[in-house]
Amino acid sequence: MRRPLPVLAAIALLAAACSRGGAPGAPAANPSRAPAPFDWERPVAALRLGADEVSARLGSFAWEGTASWSAARGDRKLDVSEHHAVRQLATGEFSAEGTVDPGRGPGSESGKRVIWAKGMSYARSLYPASGEWRERPTDHGRAARRFRDESLLLAGEVASLLGPALVAAPAGTTAVLGRPARRFALSLDRARFTPGTSRLSADPPPGGPDAATKTRLALLDGREPIDASGEMLLDAATGAPLTVRISTLLGVKGDPEARVRVDVDGRVTALGGDVAPVEPPRKALPDERKPKGVARALEQAGLRKKKGAEGAPAGDADPGDAADESGDEGE
Repeated sequence: MRRPLPVLAAIALLAAACSRGGAPGAPAANPSRAPAPFDWERPVAALRLGADEVSARLGSFAWEGTASWSAARGDRKLDVSEHHAVRQLATGEFSAEGTVDPGRGPGSESGKRVIWAKGMSYARSLYPASGEWRERPTDHGRAARRFRDESLLLAGEVASLLGPALVAAPAGTTAVLGRPARRFALSLDRARFTPGTSRLSADPPPGGPDAATKTRLALLDGREPIDASGEMLLDAATGAPLTVRISTLLGVKGDPEARVRVDVDGRVTALGGDVAPVEPPRKALPDERKPKGVARALEQAGLRKKKGAEGAPAGDADPGDAADESGDEGE
């Protein structure tokens, strides 16, 4: 079997780097905090506003977005598509979901759903049969917020690949969901592009980065924007993004046949009282990321007494009963 070309293998890593690796798990915004005035001299900065910041500007909102990533060299091509949705309340509660289709046919899709409500994180995988809703008490909303913002910031992560080369020019006014909005046309000024600092750690491991990291860096550090276009509609009062469409074509330094295209389309679909409430999922299962199978097998064989049984040795506790403080979502 022929090994996949690096640029084709890298597209999935690029998608992961852009839609899942750029948003911190920031603490929840204070609903009473007034947002800073928007700097209309830097309109592209609107694409980097996280969900808490957008909610502070717009109140409750619902958002949906899609992204498609394709890499090609000659007649070989790989395509990946994503769908994301976020429902954010002004009170700080939210739900978010993401689905990724790697282009390998039915059943190959993967995804995740998260909820932050009433002080608790909940998560489940795309398919109920393999992942019912479960509580995530050790998360305290951190990983849930990170997952949410990685979805909402799809366009912002693509903009970061272009840096100052992405130009936003005023293109009139319009209205979105009854709110006045400013329209900006997006384009590329290749003369302004700079790749920025390398993603390679200043202290790489002995022997250098692994093969997957080298492939990823060949694309991220060696990207050369060829074209970019699109538009964004920003709330005229606050600068919050209401609709964003961005498409870019990238080349790879030292590989003239390689081409990577990224298309992102996202839009706010509801505001204020039109946004559905966010509630904890019904019949959510408790957090159980440490399997109890070994302990239960010992109990059934009579080699271990159940927890709480009279005369059970003090040091015979079930390892699965220990709380997992890692904060990992485990999905």
